[in-house]
Amino acid sequence: LWSSFDKLDTIKDGLVGTVGAELTSSYKISISGMKGVAAAEIPKFPAGNNSNSSAKAGQHTPVLTAFELGDLNAILKETISVVQIADPITLILCPEGEKPCQSLEALKDVETKVLLTCASGEDTKRDAACENTTFHFMKSATSKSKITAIVIDPAVPSKMGKILKRVLQNPQTSEELLAAQFVLLAPGLDSYGPWYKSLFEWFRTDLAKISPSHHAKVLFSSPTRSGKLRMGIFSAGNADFYSLLVDLTEKCESKYGLKTEIPRVLDGKPKKMTCFNPPFVAKESTYDRSTAESQWESQNPLGMQTVSQFESPLWPLSVGDSVLGSIDDEAMSGRWYPANITAKNPDNTFDLTYTNGEESTDVERQFIRKLDFAGDLTIEEVVFVRKVGVDFDFFYFGTVLKKMQNKKYKVHIKNDIGLVDDIVDQKDIAYITVPSKVSCTTLKAMLQKAVASTDSTGEDKLEVQGAGDGCIATALWSQGSAVATWDGGSKLDLNLFTFEEEKQTHEKFAKLFLETTSSFGMVSQNHHPRGSGPVVN
Repeated sequence: LWSSFDKLDTIKDGLVGTVGAELTSSYKISISGMKGVAAAEIPKFPAGNNSNSSAKAGQHTPVLTAFELGDLNAILKETISVVQIADPITLILCPEGEKPCQSLEALKDVETKVLLTCASGEDTKRDAACENTTFHFMKSATSKSKITAIVIDPAVPSKMGKILKRVLQNPQTSEELLAAQFVLLAPGLDSYGPWYKSLFEWFRTDLAKISPSHHAKVLFSSPTRSGKLRMGIFSAGNADFYSLLVDLTEKCESKYGLKTEIPRVLDGKPKKMTCFNPPFVAKESTYDRSTAESQWESQNPLGMQTVSQFESPLWPLSVGDSVLGSIDDEAMSGRWYPANITAKNPDNTFDLTYTNGEESTDVERQFIRKLDFAGDLTIEEVVFVRKVGVDFDFFYFGTVLKKMQNKKYKVHIKNDIGLVDDIVDQKDIAYITVPSKVSCTTLKAMLQKAVASTDSTGEDKLEVQGAGDGCIATALWSQGSAVATWDGGSKLDLNLFTFEEEKQTHEKFAKLFLETTSSFGMVSQNHHPRGSGPVVN
């Protein structure tokens, strides 16, 4: 349904017609994805019969030229104007070596300091030296005044963002190097996930926490060009940020004919207000309760719905298994290194020996994953992505976005600096294996056992039907209904409705549903009142 929202209206009309009603105020469908079911293709443009479409029959559809990095020059010049300080100190992060620094070319008329990328991301000694070089360079740049702007060139790799974060994470250092009012700018093409996002968020949530502190993303498009240009902006200490942002968008629209879009602006924490004497103190009797009481009296509760979601736990481990161990003690992120299990301890922890000979003892199960490279991958599958290191390889969590040619995949990777998209060979992607002891027959038996515990009268109706790699089981009885789904992998959903509004009854139903299989555990459960009239659904 994510790829075809129009189907929601079709489903709603069908449900209303089935029960013989004329309309509905709200309804809820809760279900996970289903493995083995392809997503529907989404047309990029309206159909040809749309009167506003430029692709009408008999008309030539122009071929649009894609945006290039050079197109960012004008936008970067305009954006740097948000630095409203006399004699600003602008630091530009440029790629190392012979690579062109597009941002430097764009700001050639502005006094700048150029810092070349020096981090490797793999050589620890080199990265330590790079951190030291970066600090001293930034310190020398602030001999007269502090840094008021940092521009991150599109060609700068994410590893340099990590170095910048390390330099500035010391509060004393950041205060020494950065002005009270400063900005970070990250121009680029909006054709892939930007790595700078997590860095800018760190500035907003950890470095410059108190408002005015703003993280904005601005997109620029043109009717004559394909794709979009992107400008990431972080601003600290500027109370006029929003008005400057409006000026920037209006200027780009009027001067260059660009359409602007601001998907988000995230603010820092508000300043604490000093105590004051309020001119008026409200009491309970101050408020008009008639509207709320009228709504309450008009409600017609019909029952309760509970949506429960279950997932399969991790594979059992044995001595000698090839695994990945988290050296950062993070269950769903961080760096993971290849290892072998050398011992299983009485407290269900494990001892590991990594491929470079180093050892870890008493490692908790949540920080260990099975290692498996076999088979093809499916879209949205959670995987490990291998990165080649100096001494030995390590892995990051990722999500498969798209299958490419020549056994390559586009993967959304969660690395040290944040989230980035990259093209990865299949040989460098490992499965996150989970046990799956469910079948359609098992799912039916699970639901049947739970229904049998209810005080139903008359004949129960229970059916199961395959869907993709999984299946859907439905049950109807005199006191309610239930829909159970298995996605063909590691996820189960249970959607229960009863006319009896008893939370304990729903929790008992879910518990009995799981008794048939011990390989799943509950990860979430939400209870919702259901009814007609203005019921708070």
